Amino acid sequence: QCNAFQYNAPKTETGEATRSVSTTHAGITPSTRFRVLERASGRCQLCGTANNLHVGHILSVIDGYALGLSDSLLNSEDNLIALCEECNLGEGRLSFSPRLYAILLSRKQG
Repeated sequence: QCNAFQYNAPKTETGEATRSVSTTHAGITPSTRFRVLERASGRCQLCGTANNLHVGHILSVIDGYALGLSDSLLNSEDNLIALCEECNLGEGRLSFSPRLYAILLSRKQG
């Protein structure tokens, strides 16, 4: 009666699409990666190096999921940024702060 022992069925059993950070990252197409790296002139948009470039998320996947965003929106070019391995891994699961994002936007316009 108290429903204390309800079964929480995994998405694979309910037929819903499963989502994870790895499936979201896999959704970034090679052409999108190319456009993001080309837009950054082949350099990390934080430190400027051209070594070991990654494509990272401005709004993190974890924060995007918490807001209910779709994978296609999370992987749109507007939410992707070229980062070197050190900057990308240093950011971890955090989203970029609004202050840092504003600095990046001002660099684009300048």
